[in-house]
Amino acid sequence: MTIIFLYLLLIILIAIALYIMFVRNLFSAIMATTIFSLISALIFLLLDGIDVSLTEAAVGAGISTILFLSTLKHTDVEIKKSSIPSFPLIVLFFLLLGLLSFSVSDLPEFGKFNQTSNSQATEYYINNSKSEMGIPNVVTSILAGYRGFDTLGEVVVIFIAGVSVLGILRKKKSNP
Repeated sequence: MTIIFLYLLLIILIAIALYIMFVRNLFSAIMATTIFSLISALIFLLLDGIDVSLTEAAVGAGISTILFLSTLKHTDVEIKKSSIPSFPLIVLFFLLLGLLSFSVSDLPEFGKFNQTSNSQATEYYINNSKSEMGIPNVVTSILAGYRGFDTLGEVVVIFIAGVSVLGILRKKKSNP
């Protein structure tokens, strides 16, 4: 049942992404990206990535939406026709897509355990993280348990960045 729900959410994400690509109203695009981020957070939550889910909900749906709406306040709501010719951009896009597709062949096989990047530490975390931390997701157990202070430092940095953004967006009182 969960896998069917995940596929349904993935189809909804694709539909929202297509909508974002073609919508002309910036407010609608911002709301669609917010919904996209919330659905992404739900998918991460269903896949037991609680830390990624919370980050996506806070940054992707929360802070980004506030910044986009604040920016929209100073711009036009409708997208104007671009003066840049689109044909060179399309050619550049497909050239970069071809280059990236070609470079994928150099990547290691996905999911292969005996890669050189996998070490004894990787094996230890995979085998012991659930029993030691009680968290089913290995990444979450590493971030929340084994690297708790590092994660706390990252949270402090994100908090300071959020307070800084609020300071920038704050309306200044006019001097009499």
